Formats: sequence, C-alpha cells, structure tokens
Amino acid sequence: MTLDGANDPFALHQPAGASAQGLTPFLDDFCPTRSEPGRCPSLTSILSLLQKMPALLWATDADGAFTSLAGSGLEAAGVVPSHYAGQPIEALFPAGRAGTGPRHAHLKALLGHAATFDTEVNGRELQAHLEPLRDAGGTILGVIGVALDLTERMAAERALRVSEQSYRSLIQEAPYAMCRCTLDGQLLQVNRAMVELLGYDASCESELLVRDLDEIFAGTFSTLRNALLQEGTVNGMETGWLPRDGDLVQVVVSGRAFRDRTGAITLLDILAQNVTDKKRLEEHLYQAHKMQAIGQLAGGVAHDFNNLLTVIGGQVELILEEAEDPLLRKRLARIQQASERASKLTRQLLAYSRRQVMQTKVIPLNEVIHHLLDLLSRLVKENVELTFHPGHDLGWVRADPHQLEQVLINLTINAQDAMPQGGLLTLETRNLRLEAQPAWSKEPLPPGDYVQIIVKDTGHGMAPALQERVFEPFFTTKHTGEGTGLGLSMAYGIVTQSGGTISLASTPGQGCTFWITLPRTSRPELEPATQAPKASIPKGSETILLAEDEDALRSLVTGYLTRLGYRVLEAPDGLAALEAARNHSGGIHLLLTDLVMPKAGGRMLAEEMLKDDPELKVIFMSGYAGHEVSREDLDLPFGHFVAKPVSMESLARTVRTVLDGLG
Repeated sequence: MTLDGANDPFALHQPAGASAQGLTPFLDDFCPTRSEPGRCPSLTSILSLLQKMPALLWATDADGAFTSLAGSGLEAAGVVPSHYAGQPIEALFPAGRAGTGPRHAHLKALLGHAATFDTEVNGRELQAHLEPLRDAGGTILGVIGVALDLTERMAAERALRVSEQSYRSLIQEAPYAMCRCTLDGQLLQVNRAMVELLGYDASCESELLVRDLDEIFAGTFSTLRNALLQEGTVNGMETGWLPRDGDLVQVVVSGRAFRDRTGAITLLDILAQNVTDKKRLEEHLYQAHKMQAIGQLAGGVAHDFNNLLTVIGGQVELILEEAEDPLLRKRLARIQQASERASKLTRQLLAYSRRQVMQTKVIPLNEVIHHLLDLLSRLVKENVELTFHPGHDLGWVRADPHQLEQVLINLTINAQDAMPQGGLLTLETRNLRLEAQPAWSKEPLPPGDYVQIIVKDTGHGMAPALQERVFEPFFTTKHTGEGTGLGLSMAYGIVTQSGGTISLASTPGQGCTFWITLPRTSRPELEPATQAPKASIPKGSETILLAEDEDALRSLVTGYLTRLGYRVLEAPDGLAALEAARNHSGGIHLLLTDLVMPKAGGRMLAEEMLKDDPELKVIFMSGYAGHEVSREDLDLPFGHFVAKPVSMESLARTVRTVLDGLG
C-alpha cells in the first residue's frame, strides 16, 4: 500500500520538497517500509486510528499556513478541512495576546522547540501540542500539531470547582460552628463561625488549630467522643465551650463519626450552636416569673395586712374617743403608733412588688432620708459605716416619698454587696444649678435648678463595660441566686418617672458614686402656727352601700358610719352588693366599695350601679392595686380612691366631701 497526496487524509497542501511529510513523523515509527507495496499491513489501521482520535491534527509550512488538517475533533468543532487549505493558522485558531497564543507557539516550534497553547474553536475548548516537522535530513519544513478536545473535561472540572466552592462557602458561611477532628480531639478543620465563637479572628485561625477539643469542651469532650463511637451520631448535647477569653459559652452540640473505606471510625465531625443568649433569656424569664410570684405574694400579704391594720387602727381610734384613763390612752396610743409603723412596712412590700400607686407630692428630701436612716442602718452590715450629710437650705422636689425610699434602699443594698470586707457608705444632698449639660449625666438635663442625692461607696467598683449595662433589667454582676438584676432598673424607672435622672461613675477598686437629680420645685405654703380648733367629725343621714369582703373591717365601718347618722347597707362581695342595691326601695347616695373582691370587683359593681343611677357617688378603697386592677383602672373618672389602711376620721371626712360634691 502506498500513500500519496491524493489519498493522504492530512494532505491539503504540501510544502515544496515535503511530499507526504504530513504523516511522516507518525507513520515512520509504525511502518518503516510503508513505501514498499504490501509491506505495511497496519497502515490502514493507523490511519483509521488517527482519523478517529477526539482531536484535531494538522501540519503547517514554514509560513504557518495549513498543509493538512484531520481528526474526528473536526466534526465536533464544526470545522471543514477544505475551507482552511493554505490558510494561516489564525483562520482557525484565534490570535492570543502578544507573546502567547497559536502564532507564538508555531514560531517556537519552527525554531526547533516543542510548544503548547490553549485555544477555543466554535465553543470547543482545545489544548494543543506542537512539534517541528522535519525532512529526512532533519531540516525543519513546518510544524505538526495535535489539539485534544477538552471541552467536556474542562466543563466537568469547572463544575467540580463550583461544587467545591459552593460546599466550602456553605461550610464557611454557616451560622453554626463546624469542625473536623481526630479521635483524640486534635482539630483538623474549622469554619469561620467556630473561629469567631471561640474569640479568634481569621488571622489567628492557626492558634485555634493547635488547641484540642478536650480543652475547648472544658473536660466534656470524652463524653461526646464515647457517644459517637458507640452510636455513630449525637444530637442536642448541651455543654460549655471555653473561648479564648475564658468566659464559658453555652452550646448545643451535634456530631457524627466519619468512617473510612474499611468501615473504621477515623474522624469526628462536630456542629455546635451558640445558645448562651437563649440560656440567659430563659434564666431571666425564670427569674421574672419567680419575681412575679413573689410580687403577687407580697401584694396579697400587704392587702390582707392593710385590711387588718384598718380594723386595728379603727378600733383603737374609737376606743380613744371614749377612754378617759390616761394610762389606757397612753397604751392605746402605742398600739396606734405600732399600727402606723406596720402600715409603712406594707407600703414597702407594695413598692417591692411594684403594686404601689405613685402618689407624688412636694416633699423635703432631707426629712425623707432622716426618717429612712434607721432602716438603712439595719440593712447594712456592722463593718459598713453609714453617714449622711444633709445639704443646707435644701430645695423641695415633687416625688412619691415611698418610691424614693425604695430607690435608696436598693442603692444601699448594692453598695453593701460591693463592700464585702467593709467600707464607707455616704449619703449626701445638695442644691444644684445647671447652666449646661453636665458631663456626668448621659440623660439630658436642661438648664435650671435641681436637688441632688449622692450615694457613694468605697467598694470594688465597676468596669466601664458594666457601667454601660447597669440599668438594664435583669443585668447583674452577682452570682446566680444572689440577685435579680431588677434593683437598679426599678430605681431608674422610679427616678425618671419623677422627672429626674440617675447616673453613676465608677473606677475598679475605687468604689462607685450614684447621682439622683430631681427638678427643684416651690416649697408648699405652710399652715399658720396657730390653727383654728379642729373641726368636729362631719355627720350625715344619706344611705351608703358598703361592699367589703373583710368581715371585721365591714363591721367596723358599718358601725362607725351608722353612729354618724348614715344608713348603711352592707354586702360581702360585688354580686351581693348589686342585689342589695336593686332590692332596696329607697335611693342610694354613695357606693363605698373595695376594689378587689370575690365574685365581682368594685369597678364592675360601680359601672352596673351607675347605669341605673348616673348621679351615684362612688368611693373606692383598696390595700393595693393588685394584678386584677391595672394602673389605668385606678384613673377612675367617676370615683374617689382611698388607700388602706385609713383612719375612721379620715374616711368620715372623705365620705362627707364626696357626698357634698367637693371631692
């Protein structure tokens, strides 16, 4: 079999002196005697193989013009060989940048060196290899090249890279900490969330990788590892992680055991969710529920005590009116004083449970603090010295004295806790005139006159980060069970509700100072030193409906008002009172009712009776504004409010004032 330019599948254009040289480098290796007829039986197979290769094969002359072009890659690339006969290589292969691309590679091959280039033909990705085309004497006549079609492979590689990038991005951008480790806890891979969770930045990731998980898990890693070795997977294990800064982080951990081809467990994959804030919120919610329960208990106790104190005080008051024995009157006066002190204690319970209605009035701060000093001295330990420096000619402020007492109690307790080894607690008052916003107050204080309370201790102080959060509800620096985190937030609310501000300054190791700043107000006019004789207790003849669930108190008030000439209808609850009113043939001039009663409360009773008689006068009594009655409920447009305990004389005057339309 012979090969000439007519049946050579590569032969498009033969360079001078290079007959059939397009196949010479290939065919000479396989069939040295190919020019002898019948001496090369494998030539047909070789040609068939070349034609079926998924590639483009070509030869060029010394000028870089195609002399032959073949290969099954032609069809895939949509190339017709006859269209490129004698054409320069740029006709098929796009030119690259200067110093690269097909032309540069062909010139390199013409200089006797192998060369490669990547190109694209009709959307097909090709990788070409070039060799010099020599004659029998070794003279370079042109270039012979082969280009493999890598489109599918490169597409697969790109898809793999995209898949790997997506996977890597999924892991790195996940909001959960993920890591892979050896069975003994040596970290191999970590994602960004884990780096951040443990207090490192991206540049310090290598520092994290040298730590082992037994240290990070604060000793509980063996429990997780044993569970993974036995079960293969673990879900929802709660534990703590120790970050770089040492503050334990609460996490919920899941994991799986990674097995090799033999089925042996070689690695562990771990995922962790930071639940520190969630746990803290749950703890705060628990504390809030506990405080609510304590508050309801305190409010209920205060309510019952106020009823009892009203009975005790009322009975003593009535006996004092009739008693003539000086010794008896002295003893009764002591009982009355004890009743009044007990009344103050119930008000403190109500302030603690936040069920005390704000009753603001113009007050002298020095007197309020003087009266409170005895209680404060009992609150602090013996190794804490309490001193008070009252300001001279101190101005007056408008506030609820009992709520303000609660603020000072909270600050005193906090100061004592900050001085476990003892120290000095100082209270000071002073007048203050501001011309501009002071640096010590973060809250706006317009220019004007103020009165200030300063509470200063010599305790361990607070870091700046703690000072930023000290007035937040539930925030506390005390150990679990030692504080609720509500004391300073309540103080902040009371002071701001009074129109003032509360600020602090502290340096670690040098104590803490709180400033309570309240707007100064005009001093109320004092009554003349010589007063007219006290007016007698007013009487009347109107009909009063009394609704009160405390039997002893109801009996006391009924008897007292009856002695004053009133006609009293009494009932133990709201429904019984409503029935008594509707069964009464005459008119009812006044409804005197407790706010909180079984079956039906005082507000519902009043609303029903006002439907029948819009002119009805109403007085509400209550020992506290409990959970059944909101603060808005106390803003009653159709009634007068009396807080228990109340003296009988005060109640009689209130009844007369309301009936006369003066209240």
